[in-house]
Amino acid sequence: MKASLLFILAGLSSLTACQQSSDVAPNENVAALHEKFHGTYKPIHSESNLALDINLDGTASTDMLEEISDLPNMLLEVSIFGKNQHNPKPSFLFVHHWPQQSFGRVEPTDFDPNIKPLYARKVVVWRFAFDSDFTQLLLEPQPPTLTDPELYTPPHSVLVKGNGLIEVTLSKRLYTTKGWKTVQIVSLYERL
Repeated sequence: MKASLLFILAGLSSLTACQQSSDVAPNENVAALHEKFHGTYKPIHSESNLALDINLDGTASTDMLEEISDLPNMLLEVSIFGKNQHNPKPSFLFVHHWPQQSFGRVEPTDFDPNIKPLYARKVVVWRFAFDSDFTQLLLEPQPPTLTDPELYTPPHSVLVKGNGLIEVTLSKRLYTTKGWKTVQIVSLYERL
């Protein structure tokens, strides 16, 4: 009889535990999300929709890891934090590092072979939520008070590709041997 009672109590206890875990909203299961997504990601592939000569070597390419010398050193971070005394809800941050071309005081209007751009690491942070299928990061808009709209324009999409991969699609205005071009770039990042 005691064994039956213990078996029933154990069954009720596990049923209650299952019920409690299913009551947690998917975007609030911080431990599972942290385990699966939190971390630093490195670019392993980056391609533009147009062949461009960004590194000014005379050869146009769609391979942005070759054309933008600092891009292989840029990172993407997905940060997932639980509730605390200052935040009553979990916090999800998407941190995107990108090399932005810099020209000093005067930005050229057309291509000038004497001008070589430098690259400055720009870091932009967005809050986000996962979509219901955990296949996309939905970035929150930035406040309108930010000064550089090109820098703070969010990616078109941030897709979870599985196996520690995230795909980011964005538009960038770049200085090339054909002058300024705006292109769409799709980059694949792998979790380190």
